[in-house]
Amino acid sequence: MKSFLKKIYWKLPINYKLKEKISQRRFEKIIKKEEVQDKNKKVEIVDNKEVLYSYVKSNLEQYGSKSEYFKEYSELIEENINSNVDIAAYYLTQFHPNPENDAWWGKGTTEWNNVNQGTPQYVGHYQPRRPGEFGYYDLRLKDNMQRQIEVAKNYGVNIFCFYYYWFDGKRLLERPLNMFLENEDLDINFCYCWANENWTKRFSGTDEGILMKITNSKENYKEFIQSVLMDFKDNRYYKINNKPVISIYRPSLIPEAKEVLEYWRNKVKEEIGMDLYIVAVQERDTSFDWTTIGFDAETEFQPKQIQHNCKDITKNISTLRKDFGGVIYDYEDLVNHKKYTIKDNLKKKVYPAVMPMWDNTARRNFRGTIFHGSTPELYKKWLYDVLCMVKKRNNLDKNLIFINAWNEWGEGAYLEPDSYYGYAYLQATKEAITEAVLGDKSVN
Repeated sequence: MKSFLKKIYWKLPINYKLKEKISQRRFEKIIKKEEVQDKNKKVEIVDNKEVLYSYVKSNLEQYGSKSEYFKEYSELIEENINSNVDIAAYYLTQFHPNPENDAWWGKGTTEWNNVNQGTPQYVGHYQPRRPGEFGYYDLRLKDNMQRQIEVAKNYGVNIFCFYYYWFDGKRLLERPLNMFLENEDLDINFCYCWANENWTKRFSGTDEGILMKITNSKENYKEFIQSVLMDFKDNRYYKINNKPVISIYRPSLIPEAKEVLEYWRNKVKEEIGMDLYIVAVQERDTSFDWTTIGFDAETEFQPKQIQHNCKDITKNISTLRKDFGGVIYDYEDLVNHKKYTIKDNLKKKVYPAVMPMWDNTARRNFRGTIFHGSTPELYKKWLYDVLCMVKKRNNLDKNLIFINAWNEWGEGAYLEPDSYYGYAYLQATKEAITEAVLGDKSVN
């Protein structure tokens, strides 16, 4: 019933900003309720010996186990072919100690602390996620990023879209990005996605428990462009029609957006002589056309836009906790029934996005959102379909696809090799790209 009501809600003819505001307020109330519940630290386990036995057995069997899809690393550079499609993977710079995390969460805390506490919620639930070749890396070390770039390019990912954190003039998680900018031999195209929302205790995207705030004024938003415009001159910075590309994660939060975007364009033109290509990352309401207020294009961000259309299988899964408060969706149903296809987006200038998997229980514990049943084969099927679709479209300025993500380990959304699948998702990426190109050639 909840899923049905959500579908109805997001289809209501209400202003998109109002929808987002109502949704955020609702989530803030949920967060407050959860904080009260967490103080009790009470865990209620189902009274079912068969389920408990299967759960224990499954977890004990995890030691050293590999997926049937497991792939070793394979050098593929010599097989590269011109696909004429750019693959941009979102990149998180959270994996290094920094003063802010030390103060807020404890000395030495990084995103790996979230990843390590992932707990299986049911039999067959892949948690915790453990890294493969790169290990629990530290992004203060150049060698780690160098290897990431080598592997990404080897498997067809040619752009890192770095999350950029700027709060009223102060940057966060900036050290890896500064290192990247200072070392031109870290050779991969890159662009920025400004995560323009408050930094909170619960990674919730709400205003509850604010740690770093972005002042919601047009003056403050105008000031932001000064912090990034010189980076646009870097030869590696990704451009569309010779315009540096920047994405805005929460476009609805920009006050007086037309004026702010116009200011950014004028400032970039004045300072470095370039035009700017500004992309709005879609929020849940896909009906609004962001180009009408000054954006050049939009991009999907999975699973944000498709989640309320996906098959909810929570009741079909025997979770171990009686109080399990998360939602479990069917990844196979999503792919096989092409529920990732958003009709609104085909009519507009919207770059598609694909996610290899999604499971944020490492951050949200028994209240997480899980897309159950993801496999490299299903992900490849989705990516291949989107590749073919993009190459046929004539309303995009570039054949570009975003992947969520390169290394969002806390949200179970990553292409990087892990201990269970190895390089299977990367191999699937390369195969999808190659087969989409060969398919085009066979038709011709």
